[in-house]
Amino acid sequence: MVNWPTALAALKPLGCVAGGQTVLIHAAAGGTGQAAVKMARHYGATVIATASPGKHETVRALGADHVLDSRSADIAAEVLRLTGGTGADLVLESAGGDTFGASLAAAKRVTGRVVVYGVAGGDAAVTNWELVYKHQVQVIGLNLGVLIQAAPQIFGAVMGELFGLMAVGVLTPGQPTAYELADGPKALAELEARATIGKLALLP
Repeated sequence: MVNWPTALAALKPLGCVAGGQTVLIHAAAGGTGQAAVKMARHYGATVIATASPGKHETVRALGADHVLDSRSADIAAEVLRLTGGTGADLVLESAGGDTFGASLAAAKRVTGRVVVYGVAGGDAAVTNWELVYKHQVQVIGLNLGVLIQAAPQIFGAVMGELFGLMAVGVLTPGQPTAYELADGPKALAELEARATIGKLALLP
């Protein structure tokens, strides 16, 4: 109920994804990332995804065209190489921290959009000087709860399109990794260590 609408809102009404564009999706093996990869491919975009090496095959199976190591210090350079030096048309930024700077550097100048909807890696700062002289990109913040309250018509359109994607099989029910309730601390530790894929479930 959160991952899919977040991914779709980031891609369509806020990110304005279109066929032939390039989308960089961080944390592509997570719940929101997986949905974003599937939907971006459905809309005809070339998908560059980031994930830790052990999750690359999972992300490729979702349809990503290129998968980069999320812990690499050269993400922006790799994106520029893959796009012939122009950068990504759209970046879905959920990592924060040091990755945020790489997202800004990987986006296409002037017309590139960076939709920020997560802070998993911690806070990151960007100054007005950087937006004028270093990263001339469009930075868009997304919080699903605020979107629902402040722009219910946009959220309604997102949900309508989401049900359409479900009806044609673009999005199908996922298979969460299940843990016994007593293993809750283990599940949280693995989540914190970024060792999980997709959604997690605790069995009562």
